[in-house]
Amino acid sequence: MGKEILVAVIKDVAKLAGVSVGTVSKYLNTPELLREDKREAVEDAIQKLNYRPNLFARNLRVQDSKTIAVIAQEIRNPFHAALFNTIRKEAMKYNYSVVLYSINDVNGNIDTLFESLPLHYFSGLVLCYFHDMEQSIAFAKRHDKVPMVIMSNSDRYFNEYDSAKIIHADFTLGIEKVCEYLISRGNKNIAYIGCKTKDTAHEPKLKGFLMTMEKYGLKPHSITRLEKEYTMETGYESAGQILKCGTLPDAILSDTDIMAVGALNCLRDHNIKVPDDLMLASCDNIEFARYCCPRLTTVNVPIEAMSIKAVELLVAQMEDKPHLSTGTSFELELIIRESTK
Repeated sequence: MGKEILVAVIKDVAKLAGVSVGTVSKYLNTPELLREDKREAVEDAIQKLNYRPNLFARNLRVQDSKTIAVIAQEIRNPFHAALFNTIRKEAMKYNYSVVLYSINDVNGNIDTLFESLPLHYFSGLVLCYFHDMEQSIAFAKRHDKVPMVIMSNSDRYFNEYDSAKIIHADFTLGIEKVCEYLISRGNKNIAYIGCKTKDTAHEPKLKGFLMTMEKYGLKPHSITRLEKEYTMETGYESAGQILKCGTLPDAILSDTDIMAVGALNCLRDHNIKVPDDLMLASCDNIEFARYCCPRLTTVNVPIEAMSIKAVELLVAQMEDKPHLSTGTSFELELIIRESTK
């Protein structure tokens, strides 16, 4: 029986070099981005192990894999599901397939997503990570040669980054609109629920709420922002914390519909009627908002139109066509329904 031949894989290189698989992948793709000590460690390990990288992904990239990677935050959220489904259908018109990644699967680290399948495999990338826009912009700047479009939630990023690669909706203005409407309905004691983001210095929705309350000389009833994901469970728990305050607010403003639906169920379980006992409003206009009872007053984020524009801009980059625009800013519209009537 012949001697078994052991073939080194990328994990073996990473272990011997004392670095992560992602670092080895970065060495193979963009070695100039590595610190000299790490680059030398990887080179030494490759020589000792006689490692030969799999050229499959590289060849696909040269020939164009016709595959787009979409990075979303929490794929259980109908907001992100609508984004992915629209991009998938739109990309098919240009003969591209789409792969969906959830950033939560890798604890919020974008680079880790591409350890198994290198970034250069993909023809292009749509990055929708509102929870950490700072990391999103930094990632895009490190990979500025990769065709990429970023979904942005603040004009701050629209102005600071390449506008031809940004799809922007002003979430601050959207929350201002719904908060002003609640105040116009006589609500002065308003509670706010949301989630803490990674970019705590720049949270556009919370900023919009606080600015509007200050504009009218009002103080929030309470602000509940849990370090959790945007889910119905988080909304339910957040509303429960508000009820522990002892006094009911006039209204609750949730920064996402999915949390508002959870809050609505918590209030119902405590025999608190919406809108009779307090009003409830939110932001996104997902399908649940139109069909829950009572139907939610919310701010419409035109995620389908934004996704279509994202594919248009990305295809222009991937196929080296003139950009049809220099990026797009979308307006957010107030949708008034039963939860505030």
